Amino acid sequence: MSTQLFTRFRPAIVGYQKGNTRQEGAGQVLPNEFLLERDGDLSIYYVPSDYVNPDAKVILLGITPGLTQAVNAIESAQTALAQGCSDQEALVGVQRAAGFSGKMRGPLVEMLDAVGLQRRLGIESAAALFDAKANWLQAASALVFPVFVNGANYNGAPTMTRHPLLTKMLTSHLVPLIKTLAHAIVIPLGPKPTLALDWVAQTHGIRPAMVLRGLPHPSGANAERIAYFLGRKPRNNLSVKTDPDKLDDAKRQIIELLKA
Repeated sequence: MSTQLFTRFRPAIVGYQKGNTRQEGAGQVLPNEFLLERDGDLSIYYVPSDYVNPDAKVILLGITPGLTQAVNAIESAQTALAQGCSDQEALVGVQRAAGFSGKMRGPLVEMLDAVGLQRRLGIESAAALFDAKANWLQAASALVFPVFVNGANYNGAPTMTRHPLLTKMLTSHLVPLIKTLAHAIVIPLGPKPTLALDWVAQTHGIRPAMVLRGLPHPSGANAERIAYFLGRKPRNNLSVKTDPDKLDDAKRQIIELLKA
């Protein structure tokens, strides 16, 4: 694994002041020392989130690191370097710490257990992927580095498969990730990471061994979808924002795929 970018930004990581962000447009972004590229209102910043775990059996694929994740990654690497870790050791540490921590982890583990991922892997629960079997997990993003649009976290617009800077990042990082971990089970969290996987397949002919499509993103904004997916909320109590047929189809297909 190359640590070229990490080495380039090592001085910025070491000199980073805890929690430091700056105002840009309508929101907050990272300091200029971490800026990789800019195109109009769109800006991309480096954070140490580009480690690829060659032993991973499962890839959890989000859209891109948000500002909070970005700051946590920088501070994690800074701490590791201060403790005498090598650049690669610091990158590995960031990857291990990035595994959907906080409030998202509980719902994510429940959904993964509900579809039978733990049985496919031969473990008691998917919770082990964040503990004893952390070396089996690759927590990743379709856009590996944080992207901001007018200072706000990127939410899918402009479309990542059509914007030159974003397709360049998909080509330079997501394509090698999927190629290296072609044996892994890929779980895209939301439609945007799924779109990126389809783009990689169409433009580069690289397809993972297994993609579990349609799992609700484990964020609080999806609480109703998650509750229905887990059988905790009946169909007749759902709001118009939740499509039960779509969730039922996704769950059935994931279960069948894992059993195959």
